[in-house]
Amino acid sequence: MKKLLVAALMVVLASPAFAAIQNVKVSGDITTTFVDRNNFDLGQTGQTEYAATYPNEFVFSSPEGTANDFNPIGLKKQNVFITQTRLRVDADLSDNVSTEVGLINERAWNAENTPVAAGSTPASSSLSNTSNLDTNVQLYLATLTLREFLYSPLTLTIGRQVFAYGNGLILGNGGVINQGTGNLQYIDQDLTERTAYDGITATLDYKPLTISMIYFKNNQATVNGSLITDKTSSDVYGIDAAYQLSDPMSTLVEGYLFTRINGDQNNSAFNGIAPTTKGDTLYVPGLRASTNPTKDLNVQGEVAWQLGNHPVQPLGGNQINEHRDAFAAQFLATYTVPVMTKYKPVVNAAYTYVSGDKNAVVNYDADHTTSAKTYSAWDPFNETQGSGTIYRSLFPLTNMSIISAGASVNPLEDVTTAFTWSNLWASDSYGLENPLAIFQPDGGANFYYPLTKKDRRGLGNEYDVNITYNYTEDVTFGVILGWYVPGSALSSANKDVASEALANVAVTF
Repeated sequence: MKKLLVAALMVVLASPAFAAIQNVKVSGDITTTFVDRNNFDLGQTGQTEYAATYPNEFVFSSPEGTANDFNPIGLKKQNVFITQTRLRVDADLSDNVSTEVGLINERAWNAENTPVAAGSTPASSSLSNTSNLDTNVQLYLATLTLREFLYSPLTLTIGRQVFAYGNGLILGNGGVINQGTGNLQYIDQDLTERTAYDGITATLDYKPLTISMIYFKNNQATVNGSLITDKTSSDVYGIDAAYQLSDPMSTLVEGYLFTRINGDQNNSAFNGIAPTTKGDTLYVPGLRASTNPTKDLNVQGEVAWQLGNHPVQPLGGNQINEHRDAFAAQFLATYTVPVMTKYKPVVNAAYTYVSGDKNAVVNYDADHTTSAKTYSAWDPFNETQGSGTIYRSLFPLTNMSIISAGASVNPLEDVTTAFTWSNLWASDSYGLENPLAIFQPDGGANFYYPLTKKDRRGLGNEYDVNITYNYTEDVTFGVILGWYVPGSALSSANKDVASEALANVAVTF
């Protein structure tokens, strides 16, 4: 905290030396959360032992043939306090020039004094990895904004910023929920507030039409270690056009095209071969609409496609390129119930579909077989869907259908309670060529394969309760309770109910 305040003070004090400041605003927030999580491993057991006990159930061995086949490490139980602090300084320079700098610190309590267990791995314990001991302040935002730049409707924003469009089905407030970065990556990465990228946004405001053109660096690294020996990069480009109709239903129509281009990546330590991501391209055109048929009802729909090239590497063979052909659709409805209005009752429903691929990883099979020429599994891209739920902490948004229904009410003036039920099932059933892989909140990019049954698609049901209390206009208390019940696609060894209880207090200033 001391480092955070000193860094912010330096920004404010140093600014007059470089530019005349018309106005300075300091803001921020501090959120402390107690996290209690249980059975996020779903009861994972040794696959060899399980196969002997239940020979009629499908048992998957990971495509790499690694130790993931036996006793993968998951989050069985977790009790931890985390604090997230953000400090932001906004400065107006001339009439059309402004800057913003945001600093962030995320950490588990006393993490910097936690001893590191000898030989520990990132997924072995939420607090036994050296990444968790880094409690330094990090740069969250750093932008220069130029309004009426060369042309009066044009606004240019350069630097580290948040890229978010629509409901976050393609680009949301940050990266993929269950693959977070920063100091919470091996603690509770799905809760991170580190959600910005380095890039450029050019916005043309032709009210009622708004056009945004973006570019940001998704990944950039040059590593000379034993695994990655070449430059890796990922660049995202996009254009989004939103038109606000003047009809009585306040209809908004939005169209977009986002593109991700990945650079080369060589991995010389992968079973003696060098798979690459050279030529990995992703093009995502889509349409979204929002309308209000009545003053109490909002309905939204979105469809998107994924095209491009998906490179795959068979064991012992040359790279094969598949044509991407994936699809996603989402429908949302929110209705403000016009009875007992003092309690503000609201009901909502949602359906989300993302396509799968029945032979998604056949290229990595030990038999050196070649997959189909089309890759139809939806790439999660940079979505932020279902934040705060257990199933989004575990499952990547691919090969899945989700239907949910919920309601909220204010029993007291400053208290809001909400309940949501979600049902999940796979678009394509699981098997040797299409395994189910899940993440863990404290596992970083590591994942393992829970045991699944043949020709079953049911992933389960989740029940969530949210309670929010506005203590003052600046201080908020919140409680989130969730239970995820595995479905028919999961084997008997993976039927443990996952649960979580999050209690937080947040202050904004």
